[in-house]
Amino acid sequence: MIKERCFFELAETRIAYTLFKEGKGTVENSIAPRRLLLLHGAGVAGELTWTFIVNYLKHWDEILVPDLLGMGDSYFDALDHLPFSIEDISHSLFSLLAHYDWHSFDLAGYSLGGLVALEMNEESKRLLHCRSDKESHEGSSQDYVINSLCLIEPALFSDQSLQASLLFRQSFTPLAANIKADPSNEKHFIDFLDLVSPNRISSPKMDELAVQRLQKRPLGFAHALAAVSNYADCLTDTKLKRLINSIPRGLGIVGGLSNPGLLHAQQNIQSQQKNWHIESLANTDHSLIYVRPKNVAKLINQYLGDSS
Repeated sequence: MIKERCFFELAETRIAYTLFKEGKGTVENSIAPRRLLLLHGAGVAGELTWTFIVNYLKHWDEILVPDLLGMGDSYFDALDHLPFSIEDISHSLFSLLAHYDWHSFDLAGYSLGGLVALEMNEESKRLLHCRSDKESHEGSSQDYVINSLCLIEPALFSDQSLQASLLFRQSFTPLAANIKADPSNEKHFIDFLDLVSPNRISSPKMDELAVQRLQKRPLGFAHALAAVSNYADCLTDTKLKRLINSIPRGLGIVGGLSNPGLLHAQQNIQSQQKNWHIESLANTDHSLIYVRPKNVAKLINQYLGDSS
């Protein structure tokens, strides 16, 4: 695929993104090109997370890989001083999609990106439902259709019980505060790895590489963790029900070594959406997207690639 690195400016916000395109003229000659949006997790930017997976994807004419606010080359403000919310991330992405006239696409999100994907999906459904029939038929530029969804260990969805999930994610609050107070202290970033990947096959070399990546934008990373905690604080049972009920057909991927609650949360989605498939990758935990990119791509091809 042909790769373009671009930037989208919106007031004080800058969104960096990579657009992958089929190099055989597919998009130009297609009436309805297949499009896929890929959202990364906290701290590690879009290309570092998704490039190896993109190399194995088969069914899409265009694949958009943005850096989320506070990470990679995307900025909510130039100095990373201002906090942002999950809704802020979602709205910035909708602005980017409107810029590219993307109104029908598939969506995959990992960890933080999975939570953002859920928020975007629910928001897209809400916009459609709030619009009058006349406006919908006119095809307003604010209409977005997410055809299928892939959630890879999404943040907050780590247990069957909402309260258990909230207690876990609220532990991000002191961690974010520690990083903001002392961003050069590697221990705070190891604490994050221990929190989200307690069963990882740890090695000093691998942990050092992970910490180096997370420390590139320490304040942006801390804001992202705080955004998850703040979202958890405001997440009611009613809102959670809307998030789950709006989920289209798709796929949930969990690591076989991850907390069993992650699988339970996916099964809760499956109980509401019969066209939801669940795959567990043996001998992996939350780092599965980095250590099993070919397997992840195969599953995305299998369950999201079928446009029927």
